[in-house]
Amino acid sequence: MKNKTNSKVMHAALILVYTVLFSASILMTGCSKTAAQTDTTSVAATTAAQQTIALTATPAPTETTAAAPGSPYAVNPLTGALDMDPANVGKRSVSVSINNHPSALPSRGLSAADAIYEFETEGGQTRLLALFADASKAPEVGSLRSARIIACDLSAGTNSIFIHYGENARVPDYVTNNKIDDIDGNIYSKGSDKSENGEITLASGIYFWRDSAWLSKRALEHTAVTNGANMLRAIEGCKIKLEGETPSLFTFTAVSSPALAAGSDCTKLVVYFSTNNDDSTFTYNADTKLYEKSEYGGDPQIDETTGTQIAVKNVVTLYANIVPHGDTTIDAYFNDGGTGSYASEGKIIEINWTKAGPHGAIVLTDKDGNPIEVNVGKSYINVVRKTVASKTKFS
Repeated sequence: MKNKTNSKVMHAALILVYTVLFSASILMTGCSKTAAQTDTTSVAATTAAQQTIALTATPAPTETTAAAPGSPYAVNPLTGALDMDPANVGKRSVSVSINNHPSALPSRGLSAADAIYEFETEGGQTRLLALFADASKAPEVGSLRSARIIACDLSAGTNSIFIHYGENARVPDYVTNNKIDDIDGNIYSKGSDKSENGEITLASGIYFWRDSAWLSKRALEHTAVTNGANMLRAIEGCKIKLEGETPSLFTFTAVSSPALAAGSDCTKLVVYFSTNNDDSTFTYNADTKLYEKSEYGGDPQIDETTGTQIAVKNVVTLYANIVPHGDTTIDAYFNDGGTGSYASEGKIIEINWTKAGPHGAIVLTDKDGNPIEVNVGKSYINVVRKTVASKTKFS
């Protein structure tokens, strides 16, 4: 696997010290955060004030989540599929920050996500944001990673409760100013433990843990995990409102998307993010009608828990105005909108897109400005610098 970095396994004494320090911090810290709390692995965070994007009342695309007559299921707002437990109607989704560093692979829980964003953080490295419409159904997920402004904006677009582990110094003020609900697992974590079949019992006020098996073979920053049951405990413990609407991720169609009728054939799409991640590849499987994900030299992107490759119905690529912030991170100016592509069922078309403010939905239109209906199913959404758009290729 190319770009692979050698990770040092932390000494047992360091893990013990870490556990003691963070146990103490849990006793002193509540759910509210201050700007003094920083990402545990970020370098030299900026002291410049972050410009707050004004809240926008632009509604997301509408899609009923009510159970269909005669059906025991409701529509999943993140996939458009009629497969969600009706008991979850009127509840918010969760979004989880997931590591995508080569040394942190394989991940856990991604195959169960309803949608996945991939985006650049710093140094050309990408990170993932996994969305689950029903938090109670989320499996064990990880390794968890720290929050960035770009992930806050993507999470807010579906009114999701943002779950992360650590954060950049600009994040606390940003989520407060923009009324984005988030939970920093770094505050509520156990030093080392292991689940049994994805289930674990944690002490009061503890909702996250460092996986002991991963600790034996990975660097510390690649080991944090949680699961749906503990995310729900964290939401309740942090007094965050779970009740609320999860707007549709896109406008879905149960029949093949009419927008793709005039599309080009696309059996392979290679998305270029940076020199560190230049081959994020989606290969079309005509039998399943899904795109299968590979990266870092062509290795399949595998869910460690299930052993299956990540496969999705829709691949959306958004070329965005992304520039360095001045610390080590980048800023994505979603308000500017942009161009991109939409691939599904072996076809691809060019698109335009908009996102009005942190809480605005991502709205897709064709090159003539007509709304695009997206096929029912899971989506993988790439957020790419527009300055490298020409390096993304399909065949």
